[in-house]
Amino acid sequence: MNMRVIHYISVAVMCLCSLCARAQMDVVVADIESGVPLRDVKIYTDSGSVAVTDYRGMARIDRPFSSATVTHPKYLGTTVGRHELVDTLYLLPKANTLNEVVVWGESRKGIKSMVAGATRDAYLYAPPKGLATFNFFEMFRKKPLSRKARKKNQELLENWDRTYNDPLYVERQQRKAGIKKDKEK
Repeated sequence: MNMRVIHYISVAVMCLCSLCARAQMDVVVADIESGVPLRDVKIYTDSGSVAVTDYRGMARIDRPFSSATVTHPKYLGTTVGRHELVDTLYLLPKANTLNEVVVWGESRKGIKSMVAGATRDAYLYAPPKGLATFNFFEMFRKKPLSRKARKKNQELLENWDRTYNDPLYVERQQRKAGIKKDKEK
């Protein structure tokens, strides 16, 4: 009987050791471009533990977790789930990214009219509604726009070019003016 108790206790201790071993996890963090391991990367888990990588890019996470946030000053931070953090995690350098860019113009006079014109003409480019109108071979048939639609499109493009001083538009207008002067001579 005493032998049975010892047997059960040893099985219980082995089960507890396997649970503890399962909770520990080794992760390597590397640069995505060069594959070089990164040192001093901090890994914050949702269970409250923090791991820092050594010179080999390795970190050991001791407690079980479901998600982790990986940060480094020179790399983009990321949050990954437990299933994504298997062996090696690659980080993207911040030097190759841009922050949000907001562009403001000097005047926004024509924007409302352009938006109104675009929404008014959107029906010309809208796909047909319903599945009954789909024809596979129709995709390969080239249909020219009507003369009225082509003229309308040309006017819209010229108004856009004129409004925003498109360099190609300006060059084309200068070329046209030069041709007219040559014809007049």
